[in-house]
Amino acid sequence: MMLLRPPGMSAVMLLLIPLSVCIGGCGRAERAPLPCMERAVFDDPAGSPYVLPYPVGASYRLAQSYCYPYGGHRDQLAYDFDMPIGSDVVAARAGVVRRVREDLPDTGDSREAGQHNNILIEHDDGTVAFYGHLKQNGVAVEVGQRVAQGQRLAASGNSGNTLGEPHLHFGVYQSWPATEGFDVAVNFRNAEGPLDERRGLAAGAVYKAQPY
Repeated sequence: MMLLRPPGMSAVMLLLIPLSVCIGGCGRAERAPLPCMERAVFDDPAGSPYVLPYPVGASYRLAQSYCYPYGGHRDQLAYDFDMPIGSDVVAARAGVVRRVREDLPDTGDSREAGQHNNILIEHDDGTVAFYGHLKQNGVAVEVGQRVAQGQRLAASGNSGNTLGEPHLHFGVYQSWPATEGFDVAVNFRNAEGPLDERRGLAAGAVYKAQPY
């Protein structure tokens, strides 16, 4: 079902991602996830194990935040950062690369859900970070490789259904396989910028990556 875009709303806010699709598998399909806002419980960012998924010194606008009721994040604890094609994407946390895809073009017009270049990285505690809409042939890591926090992973792109607005989609899931509805509320210890009342990142704000 198509959603009408309220005046002034960026097209990326209406990015529709079917909520029933499993990114890596459906191992928890037997139990229902909590509603998105009940999952949106953020800890103090000063103690977060995550840093922003782009290099120190870089600043990007957050196009879409978590649980956004009008767009693709209405049941996702995920963030969309407006990033020009070719911008560096770095590991928000150390871990092992579980999956890579980089064969799709940067047209931004795919009508098929989940058809975008991406990387999934499993962390030492079992959580899994997802980096989506990456540049075609722009991935710099391989499956099975261990990466350090802050290590360059890829170039950002415009693959998949971005509605023509290049951005990085970032989210963290509870475990591998990564399954929609079983995600983790994440903030970043090096993010300079405003937080909302739950201590999550706020749509429309610009966040600069500080040294950590």
